[in-house]
Amino acid sequence: MIVCDMRLFASLNPEQRTAVAAPLGPILVRAGAGSGKTRVLTLRIAYLIVEHGVSPSNILALTFTNKAAREMRQRLRDMPGVSIRGLTAGTFHSVCASVLREHIAGRIGSYTADFTIYAEDEQVHLASAALDAARERPPALLEPEELLRHISRAKSRLLTPRLAARFAGDDLARFVAGCYQRYQRSLERANALDFDDLILLTHRLFSEHPDVLDACQSRWRHVLIDEY
Repeated sequence: MIVCDMRLFASLNPEQRTAVAAPLGPILVRAGAGSGKTRVLTLRIAYLIVEHGVSPSNILALTFTNKAAREMRQRLRDMPGVSIRGLTAGTFHSVCASVLREHIAGRIGSYTADFTIYAEDEQVHLASAALDAARERPPALLEPEELLRHISRAKSRLLTPRLAARFAGDDLARFVAGCYQRYQRSLERANALDFDDLILLTHRLFSEHPDVLDACQSRWRHVLIDEY
């Protein structure tokens, strides 16, 4: 048992060892900050590869920061007898960006694979234009930055502009939904996404195009998430 002979594995406490060597299938590990979650996840990946013969190309490891993803890959490279060629490890947003670049063209609006991801100042510019184009006065003072926060909350709830308008419960929410629609149209015309779109549009791809979902499910049969 190559993984179990590693000093890193031997240094784990009983609960961590249980998580690393758990049977195949859904597993939830609840642990506090500084308790070694990333190390456990890294050894779990090695365990899947060595003990269960899982191909690294069938593993998707999701982390919350780019630093954590880099550290995970480096730790795996340093382990004797573990090849990670083909492993996908990255943040939620970076992995979603890769999925979108591969599949978005011809499936969501007029987007193409070479879309741009807008920085904050570019988003503020579009939000300001969306406010200026409003036919009605806002029910309350609304700066572009505040509008973007409203739009971000809608996208975090997986609400498209149409759904945001449908579920708007007051005048402010209805005004924001109209601005959201104009903002999103401007993004699409520019072949651009904001940071929240990376997850929202990936969700749309999976929901509206079963072929894309099937392709990703066939490729990534083992999904390991560091934090969510």
